[in-house]
Parts: sequence; C-alpha cells; structure tokens
Amino acid sequence: MKANTRIAYLVLFISLNFFQVIAQKKVTHQQLLWTSYSLKLKLNDNYQIRQEIDQRNYSNPWRQHQTLSRTFFDRQLGKGWNTAIGLTGVIQSLPNDPEVKDYYNQKELRPVLELGYRQPVTEKFFINHRFWSEFRFFEQENDSYEFANTRLRYKLELRYAPIKKVTLKAFDEIFLNVGNTIVYNVFDQNRMGASVQFMPLTNLGFEVGYFNMFQQQKNGIDFYDRNSIKFTIHHTFEVKKNKS
Repeated sequence: MKANTRIAYLVLFISLNFFQVIAQKKVTHQQLLWTSYSLKLKLNDNYQIRQEIDQRNYSNPWRQHQTLSRTFFDRQLGKGWNTAIGLTGVIQSLPNDPEVKDYYNQKELRPVLELGYRQPVTEKFFINHRFWSEFRFFEQENDSYEFANTRLRYKLELRYAPIKKVTLKAFDEIFLNVGNTIVYNVFDQNRMGASVQFMPLTNLGFEVGYFNMFQQQKNGIDFYDRNSIKFTIHHTFEVKKNKS
C-alpha cells in the first residue's frame, strides 16, 4: 500500500512539474525562405569537393536571417560509406526578430567532421544516414574567434526515385549541444521536412522543399518554431572523366 502511495505521489509530482514547464514555455513562430546553390566538383571515383551557399531570409516581414557558406572535401570509403572534412562560415543577423530592422551581424566559423552511409533498400529506395560534428567559433569584439561549444547532428533521410529524373525526399535531423557553456539547451533543435528534386540534365537541376525547425533557446524555456521553404539549384561538375 505504501509503495503504491509513493508511486502515486511520484507520478503526481512529475505531472505537475511537466505541466509547469509547458505553461512557462514561450514559442515564437516565424516564416523563412532559403535559397541555396549546391555544387559537387568530382575529382575522380573516390574524391570530390562539395560547396554550398545559402541565403536565408525571414519572409514575413522580409529581413535577412543568415548567410552561409559550407565547403567539404569528401572521400568515398566504399560499400555506401563516405567521410568528409569541411569548414562552414556563417553571418548571423541579430536579434532573431524580423520586426527589428536595425540589426547587427555576428560571424561564426564551424570546422566540421562528417560520416555518412547510403543504405539501399530497393533500386529506387534508399535510406541515408549522416553524422556531423561541428566545432563552433564565434567572432569577438577584437575580431578574433573564440570556441563556444561542439554541436552533434544526426540526419535520417529517405529517398525514393519513382522515375529517372525525379527524387522524393523526407528527412528528420536532430541537433545536440556539448560543452561547458551548455547549461539548459543540450537539445538544440530538430528539423523535419520533405522535398522534390528534379534533374532535367545529368549535371544540373533544382529542388523545392518545406521543413519545420523547432529550436530551443539558451534559457531552456523559450523556443523558435520556424516554417521554411527552401529552393536549391544542384550542379555537378566532373574535373576528370572516369575511364570506362
């Protein structure tokens, strides 16, 4: 009887604390438009350079949010596995409020390590796994950069190609913060979305998609709920033709 009472009190205590957190939580809703250029520079069968350039804007009202450049040196390991090392440069417009027009920019550098696996299910259906470790350095007032924290990312993506030039995609990606400066927001954000990629040419095409980004702020209570439309141009260039 005493054990059941203790369990009941424990369940009640957890429930009250859960509803208290929910009641205190503040969610800010925002709409964004991302435009992106994605280049793959294939050096040979095993090595390639990947370059991505993103312009990210609030759409309602219109204002800059981020400008991002990401460069990777990629190596194919075989049997669906790849690894890469890269560097991301970010210009973040702050504060994160599109109503504020008198904003300022903060620069960030992120060395990145990547491990990926392409898992075939059928000839037309694949599951992609991608692991990233990002090391975040923020610009200081004296123009130097100071390490802030490490961010771990895992992305699960489903790809289905119903016809030769069209690929349907759906993904879910989770971000976790690691470091001494992280107190409340170990969970950084979750992104979930879907897109359609159309490649009218072998080396040139485009992709249109939607995704939701649910991001926790540093205080652990406030969140951003962002709905984004993304338009991407895909371009592949082969430096050297593979021998047949």
